[in-house]
Amino acid sequence: MSILQISTALFLLISLAAFSFSFQKVLRIILAGAPSKVFDRWPQRFWRAFVEVLLHRKMMRQFWPGFLHLLIFWGFIILSLGTLEWIYYGLSGGLKFSFLGDRIYSGYVASQDFFNTFVFLAVLGAFYRRLFVKPKRMADNSSKSRLDAYFILFLILGLVISNLFCHAIEIHNKGRWETFADSQPSANLIASFLSTGSIPDSIYFSLWWLHLIIVFGFLNYLPYSKHFHVILAFPNVLLSKLEARGKLSTPNLEDESILSFGAEKLEDLKWKSILDSFACTECGRCNEFCPTASTGKALKPKTLMIDLRAAATGRAQNFAQLKDQALVPETFSDQFIWDCTTCGACVEACPVMIDHVDDIVEMRRALVLNRGSNPDEATNAFRNWESSSNPWGLSPDSRQEWLLNKGVPVFETGGDFEYLYYVGCAGSFDDRNKKVVDALVKILQAAKVKFGILGKEEKCNGETARRMGNEWLAQQMMRTNIELLNGRGAKKIITSCPHCFNTLANEYPSLGGNYEVIHHTQLIKDLINSGRLSLNSKSQEAITFHDSCYIGRYNQIFDEPRAAIAAVSKDEPIELTRSKEQGFCCGAGGGRMWLEENTGTRINENRAQEIVNSSAKSVGVACPFCMTMISDGLRSLKREDIAVKDVAELVVESLKS
Repeated sequence: MSILQISTALFLLISLAAFSFSFQKVLRIILAGAPSKVFDRWPQRFWRAFVEVLLHRKMMRQFWPGFLHLLIFWGFIILSLGTLEWIYYGLSGGLKFSFLGDRIYSGYVASQDFFNTFVFLAVLGAFYRRLFVKPKRMADNSSKSRLDAYFILFLILGLVISNLFCHAIEIHNKGRWETFADSQPSANLIASFLSTGSIPDSIYFSLWWLHLIIVFGFLNYLPYSKHFHVILAFPNVLLSKLEARGKLSTPNLEDESILSFGAEKLEDLKWKSILDSFACTECGRCNEFCPTASTGKALKPKTLMIDLRAAATGRAQNFAQLKDQALVPETFSDQFIWDCTTCGACVEACPVMIDHVDDIVEMRRALVLNRGSNPDEATNAFRNWESSSNPWGLSPDSRQEWLLNKGVPVFETGGDFEYLYYVGCAGSFDDRNKKVVDALVKILQAAKVKFGILGKEEKCNGETARRMGNEWLAQQMMRTNIELLNGRGAKKIITSCPHCFNTLANEYPSLGGNYEVIHHTQLIKDLINSGRLSLNSKSQEAITFHDSCYIGRYNQIFDEPRAAIAAVSKDEPIELTRSKEQGFCCGAGGGRMWLEENTGTRINENRAQEIVNSSAKSVGVACPFCMTMISDGLRSLKREDIAVKDVAELVVESLKS
């Protein structure tokens, strides 16, 4: 064997051994978490990984940064073939991939030249963007994170430059590889500027070694860098949550072997959650769309991942000292955990499919169920749910009494009913939202839809208690409701509340409640399209629509409310800047409806200002929480001239009498 072959083999052996040592340490940290059921439905998982990782679906929402990253990403993959050729060159003592035949090899070197060139340009674009454009979402990056990014970009530049100059020297020295000069325009151009004499082999091999050192130095640096996502992004997306986004885990509260619930300590989190933290790219997209990060609250989703990763690494290094360390308050403050509105904006924005919300709810469960620790306002809400099955503590006997007095029938087993209308707490007790229910009842009656209600027997669906961490109370309400719904033979359920919708549709099945659940905006759109509703000429003016997180991002109901609004509006509905998947939360989800907002600026005012800026004369909503929060936000801005109406109210105003 030649010196070249021996030195290459030793270099590879040492580099790969060092990487394996570092990688197994990280893998042990990740697998220290609780079991994760993620090894199923492989076709669906690989398709998602293909779309999200290989095609950059989410990243391409912001075209130029997404396009630059896509070029670098695919360039890295294609240029890795070039690296394999350099490794083969060293191990074989000077051979290359020319055994492929001239035609195939010519295409191969053309691809290397193309991607060397365009990755070089893309990296320069990335430098320009970081140094001069300075995206807002990167503004809170630590100096360590910024230096890490620049270091990686310089390494990539080193890779492509060493590649190009090696190929240029091959062409310049007029050896065997000059045959492929026409397939390598960039390398050929560089060769034309080199000195007229032959370039010494020592320079060629210096560049060759530089390339390999950068590649394997980069590989060994990754486990200690935020750029570990280069390796972990694909498996993280591949193993990401496939269940409905609005479905939380359902722990068995009757299992006496379980001594604590939720995520009290780091190892109580599922290992997939710890993998999330190591796969985090620190790109800041989650913070950019998060309502708490946008309004100066403690909670920032990117910080959640960074601090989880730091806690996991610290615990692995100092297990004896940190084995009893609780996540709250040692890693996160109470305020940090309770700030979350569970809107899912962070999850939607994340290009590597991290699920921040589930982790936060698990930590809330630990606080509430294990320690009895929660905000005072939450205690009052819990007490009211326990005693009256509604958050205000109003008498359950008066639930929907006003509807029964209007002659709305009670849904009975064996009755002639097409739907059960699950009214929910807000529609049953809140005066403003009673008007929404009244509007929907008029629509259903006008369309001759056969429906009934549960009346005073209806219970709160349990959604908000669950997201506030009180899983025991939530399951108690859920099971009571399921027993009632199943006993009445309910199959198709209408809801006006997105939180009711999401819980009945996505979370009740885990406890034995399987129903076809329809949000009222979906039904209204279908009734209009089928001709069962007769509308007057379009009269509504300058309407915009505020997407509810729980029917929008969580359940992809975007077009139906807009179609209903378009049917009664003589103007094109105005689209808010932050809408649909990127819609901005009203601030009431995750139990925040019942908690004081004492830090930063108010989320609903932030959203209300956007509505004001849109020049809309009225705003359509499709959620009782949004109705309250948007109305309050506009009131605080002294813009009560902008009407806030539910989609049902907008439609009922246009009904033919």
